[in-house]
Amino acid sequence: MKILSHPQLPIYLLLAFCLLLCGIWISFLLYGINITQPSTVNWSNSLIHTMTNFQIFQTIFIKNLIATFLIISLGVIGFRLIPALCIMYNGYLIGNMISDLNYNFTVMFAMIFPHGYIEFPLLLFVGACSFIIIQELHETGLNAYTLLTRHKNPKVRYILKNYLIYPYIVIIIPGLVIAAIIEATFTVWNLKILIGG
Repeated sequence: MKILSHPQLPIYLLLAFCLLLCGIWISFLLYGINITQPSTVNWSNSLIHTMTNFQIFQTIFIKNLIATFLIISLGVIGFRLIPALCIMYNGYLIGNMISDLNYNFTVMFAMIFPHGYIEFPLLLFVGACSFIIIQELHETGLNAYTLLTRHKNPKVRYILKNYLIYPYIVIIIPGLVIAAIIEATFTVWNLKILIGG
C-alpha cells in the first residue's frame, strides 16, 4: 500500500502523537490533578450498563467510524488546522476520562488500554493520512474549489485513492471493527469486575 511507504509518514505519525499528547496535557491543565477526590464515574448510572454487547459495539464503531472519516477526509479541504484540532480534541477527551477516573491506574487500564492498543495507533495513522493528503494536494497546486471541479485529474485521483480510500477501507475500518469488539466485550467485562454491575 502506497501510504505505508510514503517518506513523510513517520514524521506525520510523530506530529499526530504530539498533538494527542498536547490535547491530554490541556485537559490536565483545565481539570488539574487531584487524586484525593473520589472518582466521578458511576458505572450503575451509565448507559453502557443497560446496553447489550452488540449495542455497545455498534455505538462505538459508528462513532469512531464517523470521527476517523471526518479527520481523514477534512484533509481534502487543505487546512492542517482542522485535522490537528480533531486529534487534539481526542487527546483532550482521553485526559478528561483519566481525570474522571481519578488516575486510578487499575480502572484506567481496564477502560482504555485493551482497545487502546489498536484505537490510538489508528487515530495517529488517520491524522498522518490527513496530513499526507494535504501535503500531496498542495503540491498539485489545486485549491478546494478546483479540486472538486477537477476530480478527474490523474494526480488527484492517485492521491485520493492511495492516501484516503485504500487506507480507510483496508486498514482503518478493519482496525475500528477489532477495537470496537474488544471494547464491547473485554473492556466491559473488566469494568464489571472492577467497578461492579
